[in-house]
Amino acid sequence: MRIFIQSNDYKLWLIVKNGCRIPMKEVDGVYLPKTEEEFDENDFKKMELNTKVINIIYCGVNADDYRKISRCETAKQMWEKLEITYEGTIQVREAKIDQLTHEYELFSMKENEKVEEMFERFSNIINPLNLLGKVYIDRELVRKVLRSLSPKWRSKVDAIEEGRGFQTITYDSLRGNLITYETTQFFKVVEEKNKRSIALPATTSTNNVDDEDDDSDDTDIGLFVRRFKKMMNKKGAKKNTPPKCYGCGEVGHIKPMCPKLKNEKDKKAPKKQRAYISWENNGSGSEDSEVKEMTNLCLMAIEKDQASKEYCRELRKRFDVTESKSVDTPMSTSCYLDKDEKGKEVDIKRY
Repeated sequence: MRIFIQSNDYKLWLIVKNGCRIPMKEVDGVYLPKTEEEFDENDFKKMELNTKVINIIYCGVNADDYRKISRCETAKQMWEKLEITYEGTIQVREAKIDQLTHEYELFSMKENEKVEEMFERFSNIINPLNLLGKVYIDRELVRKVLRSLSPKWRSKVDAIEEGRGFQTITYDSLRGNLITYETTQFFKVVEEKNKRSIALPATTSTNNVDDEDDDSDDTDIGLFVRRFKKMMNKKGAKKNTPPKCYGCGEVGHIKPMCPKLKNEKDKKAPKKQRAYISWENNGSGSEDSEVKEMTNLCLMAIEKDQASKEYCRELRKRFDVTESKSVDTPMSTSCYLDKDEKGKEVDIKRY
C-alpha cells in the first residue's frame, strides 16, 4: 500500500508519514484552529491531500480493518493502527527481528540443495527484516552466502574470494555467478553418467551371462555326480548284500523260506494233552513216596482255538467226565482232592 500511495502522489505519502495538521491562526499570542471560512489556498491543498490518502486507505482494507480505522480523523492515525494490527507493537517487532536474526545467523545450504532454492530461503529471511527496519548491505549478504555454501562448493568460494572484483561484487551478481557455475557442472555430471550408463550395462550383462553359464554347468556336473554315486551304491548293494528276512530279522534267507516261521506254525497245530494229579501223604515229605494214579478227573488248558475245544470234548467222553467243567486256573502238584466224582469225601490218609 505504501508503494501504491507514493505512485499516485508522493506528497500523499508525506501526509501519511508526517501527518496533516489542522490550519491554525494566532490570536493575541495564542494559536487557535481556523474555521473553513478562514482557509487559504495552501490550507485547502493540505486538506485535499489528507482526504485523498484516507480514501485510498479505505479502498485498500477489508471490512474488519475498516471498523478499526473508521474513527480516525487523519491518514497518519489510520496508518499507525494498521501497523499495530499487522506488525505489532514495538516489542513485537523487536521479538520478530530477534527471531529472524537468529535464523539469519544459523542459515546454511542443505545437502543436495540447488542454488536457486537456497537463495529463495535466504530471501524469506532478509526481506521481512528489511520491512521491520533491519537492513543488511550487499557486502554483508555476499559474505554470509559464501559462508553458507556446502563443502563441495569450497573450490568455487576460494576462486571468488581470491578474485579481483571480490570487494565490489554485489548480492545479485553473486547469485547469478553461482547459478551459472551450478548449471555447467550439472551438465558435465549428466554427460559422465550417460557415458557410464552406456558402458556399464554391456559389461555387466556379459558378466552375468558368463556367471549364469558357469553356475548352470556346475549344477549339472554336481547333479550328474550325485546320481552316478546313487546308482553305483544300489548296484553294489544288490551284489554284495545277502537277503534279509522280514519275519525274524536274520540275514541269509527270505520270509517265505524262514525256518522259524515254519516251526511256529507247527507248534500252533493241536496236540493231545494229558492231565496228571498226585497225592502226597502227610507222614512222608519225600518225593519218592508220591504215588501217581489215574483218576477220572481231567484237568486241561483252555485255548481259544476251535480244534482244542473239540479235543477236550473227546477226552471228556473217553474218561466219562462229560458233566465236569473246565478250570481256568492251573493247579499245582501239591493240591489234594477232597471229594471224588460222586461227591463223597476222600480220605487222604488212604493215599
